[in-house]
Amino acid sequence: MNAQISRLALVALILLGSLVAATTYWQAWAAGSLAAKQDNEIQRVAQFRIRRGLIYAADGKTVLAANRAVKRGGQTLYFRRYPTHGFASQTIGYSTQGRSRAGIERDQNAYLTASNANLGTIFDKLTDNLKGTTVTGNNLILNLRVGVQRIAETALRGKCGAAVMLNPKTGAVYVMASSPSYDPNKINSDAGYASILKSPSACPGSTSALLNRATQGLYPPGSIFKTVTAAAAMDNGVYTLDAILYLLGHPRPLAVSDEILFRALSHVQFSKVS
Repeated sequence: MNAQISRLALVALILLGSLVAATTYWQAWAAGSLAAKQDNEIQRVAQFRIRRGLIYAADGKTVLAANRAVKRGGQTLYFRRYPTHGFASQTIGYSTQGRSRAGIERDQNAYLTASNANLGTIFDKLTDNLKGTTVTGNNLILNLRVGVQRIAETALRGKCGAAVMLNPKTGAVYVMASSPSYDPNKINSDAGYASILKSPSACPGSTSALLNRATQGLYPPGSIFKTVTAAAAMDNGVYTLDAILYLLGHPRPLAVSDEILFRALSHVQFSKVS
């Protein structure tokens, strides 16, 4: 009898130890990953009580992602709206209650919801909590240049492809256009989401407009290599920037605009490169 009691007590201790270990793991070590899961309903509802930071273009004026306040059950919830509709939609992404997040909205979610580890953010969030006011996330200013982005999107309209323009010194992304595009305001409705998922006529048999072809598409190098040949031609003295602009009908430019440079690197071909 004593042996049986001892064995039962040992099994009970093992089960208790396993319970303590599992509870400690999920509450201490795995708490962060659980909270970060996109299907975590508690976290998702809690995040809609936060006024997400706005997303701006490079000019600091064009709002790419804003908020709309909705009263539900005595609470104020903040849902995203996208004033520019299909502008750089794959890059900006979306943050919705039903479809979770994508793009910059997902990658910078911690920053936009004031959940990052920056000391200033922690202090501001603590102050808001102590005051009982709505927690406000951090605003985000991108390097996307509205004028050049629109030029790229217009050129791609009705086609299947992508265009990217970078600052070669800093890596700043001035343009990231993907076509076909979509309106992120339609993501949360079933009908709108279904229309976005349809295979567009410009890309028969391909995936939907949700695909960011600038980062996820697989294409052989084409006109994008002209930037390399242009740089090599200028370095070797075969062409100068004035010569490039002259070929485009800008013989004596007072200032080189983003549009002129974009057109120059998109349409001029170079062959005399040593």
